[in-house]
Amino acid sequence: MIKGQVKALVFDVGGSIFDWQTATRTAVATLAKSRNVEVDDRAFAFDWRRRMFETLGEVRSGALSWRNADQIHRDVLDELAERYPALGLSTDDRDELNRAWHKMDVWEDVPAALGELRNHYIVAILTVLSLSIVVDSSKHAGINWDAYLSCEFLGTYKPEPEAYQYAARLLNASPEETMMVAVHPPDLLAAQRAGLKTAYVLPKLDEMGSQGETSSFDIIAENYRHLAQLLCD
Repeated sequence: MIKGQVKALVFDVGGSIFDWQTATRTAVATLAKSRNVEVDDRAFAFDWRRRMFETLGEVRSGALSWRNADQIHRDVLDELAERYPALGLSTDDRDELNRAWHKMDVWEDVPAALGELRNHYIVAILTVLSLSIVVDSSKHAGINWDAYLSCEFLGTYKPEPEAYQYAARLLNASPEETMMVAVHPPDLLAAQRAGLKTAYVLPKLDEMGSQGETSSFDIIAENYRHLAQLLCD
């Protein structure tokens, strides 16, 4: 039975727990409105997110020097400033937009579910986002974790197997005693290959990377309330 085998839960958070889309789209839309210009805030936000992961891939491969998600997000904004000239993004504008990642809300069923899960398991973040982003957004949303594990300190980024295995060791658990929780099948498949158990939660919104085969995962939950029921009841 899965419940008796798992000691620690590690959560992806960007899109899985935190609503990055609303935070970034609102910041872009607010700026565009203040300039009285029309910009597709959804396209901007998705371009930002997509280029972040493409740049992260270059960091993982060694093509770019090591940097955290804050720096990557900010670097990408320099590119987007040229692609969206109507916004007239100044340096200060870009710095302010980058702070949107630090003010992400969580899905409404997350706080209660995390509280219940923490009564039974070690509950931690495992993310490619910076420590600063996840600490600030967690405080903003009023949620607590037993540990914040950012890949910026692990020396390797997900989906490299070492990132998942290192996270388990830091929590004094074996990979087999650790369960990765996410809405992104590729993340979970990588965790599975690294020896972790996996829990897939259906995404709340159309989310990049949320498509893929899910039948091999140990748990499939409709939402976080359902996840807590499956792991705690």
